[in-house]
Amino acid sequence: MTYRVIHYGTGFSGVHALRGIITHPELELVGLVVHSHDKVGRDAGDLCGLDPIGVAATGDLDEAIALDADAFCYMATTHGRLKVALAELCAILESGKNVATTSFGALIHPPSARPDVLERIRGSAVAGGATVLSTGIDPGFFSDYLPVIMSGCSQRIDSIRIYELAVYESGHQSDEVAFDIFGFGQPIGTVPPIVDPGGLRSNWGGVVTSIAEQLGVTLEGIETSHEMWAAEEGFDYQGRRIEPGTIAAMRFEIAGMVGGRAKVAVEHVTRTRPGQAPAWASPLQGDAYRVVVDGSPRIDCEFQFREGDDHLAGGFNITAMRAVNAIPLVCQADPGIVSVFDLPPVTGRGRVSS
Repeated sequence: MTYRVIHYGTGFSGVHALRGIITHPELELVGLVVHSHDKVGRDAGDLCGLDPIGVAATGDLDEAIALDADAFCYMATTHGRLKVALAELCAILESGKNVATTSFGALIHPPSARPDVLERIRGSAVAGGATVLSTGIDPGFFSDYLPVIMSGCSQRIDSIRIYELAVYESGHQSDEVAFDIFGFGQPIGTVPPIVDPGGLRSNWGGVVTSIAEQLGVTLEGIETSHEMWAAEEGFDYQGRRIEPGTIAAMRFEIAGMVGGRAKVAVEHVTRTRPGQAPAWASPLQGDAYRVVVDGSPRIDCEFQFREGDDHLAGGFNITAMRAVNAIPLVCQADPGIVSVFDLPPVTGRGRVSS
C-alpha cells in the first residue's frame, strides 16, 4: 500500500525528511508546507537536491490540510511558537490525517506531557480518527528505544546513561539553535532555553521515565543540572564572534533518581570547537551517541554516524528517518497518541539499495 504524505518543514532535519519521503517506495509526497517566502512555489524535489517531482511548496497550511492525504510529517520548529504549533497539530489531526513528528518532545512519552495539552491533542486525534507519534534521535531513538533493547542483554542493571557528544562547529546549525537556544556567545551566567529546568524535564524527562517504566522501575524524582564552559579565547562563529569568557560549550543532565542515585540519566555535551571542556565526556572520535548499561555485564556502546563530509548531517538524517520510516505504522495504528513502544519496530523496510 502507498500512503499519501504532506511534509511540513525544510530545516536541517526537515530537508532530510523531505528527501526520505520522496525516495520511500511506500510513500507518495502530495504536499509540502514551508515557512520561508523564498521557498514558496519551488518544487519539492528541487528543495532537497532531487529532480523535480511536480509538487510545489506552499506557505498556506490550510491549503495543505485540504489535500487528500493519509499523513503529515510535521517537522516545523516550535521555538517561540509552541501555541501556534499545537494549534496546527490539532487542526491536522482533526482533518483525519495521521502525524509523525519530531517537533513535540514532550509527546515521546505521552503520560509525561502536561495533562491539559495531552487532553487537547488526544481529543483532536479521536475527533479525526487519526494517530500522532513523536520521535527523533534524542529525545528519541538513542534515549528511549535503544537503551531498553540493549537492557535485554543484562543479568543485573545498576544504571543506564545515555550521552550525546557533539561539536557544533560554525555553519553546521541555524543561528536560532546556536545563539537563541544554546546561547553561544552570551555571558557565562546566562541560562539559555536549552538548559531551562522546565524545558529539560519537558523534553527529556519523558524519555527517562519511559526507560524506567519499560524496566519496571518507579522513579522517586527527576533532577536536572547544567554547566557552561567559557571560551578561553575569542573566535568567529557563524558571522558573529564568541568573545573570551562567554559561553562556548555546555553540558546538561536529566537524571531519574532512585535511592538518591541516578538510575536512568541522559547527558548532553555540546562544544563549538574540538578540545573544549576536556574534563567533560568526549567521544572516541567525531560526534557520537553513547549508551552505557552499567551492571552485569557492563555494556558500553558508542554510535557514530556521518553524512558525507558533514559530521552533523548524519544526526539530522537519523532524526528525520525515525519519523519518516514510522509513517506506515502510524497510519495503521489505532487513533490517539502513541509512543514507539505502542508500535511494531520501526525498520528500514524499503530502504535496501538495489
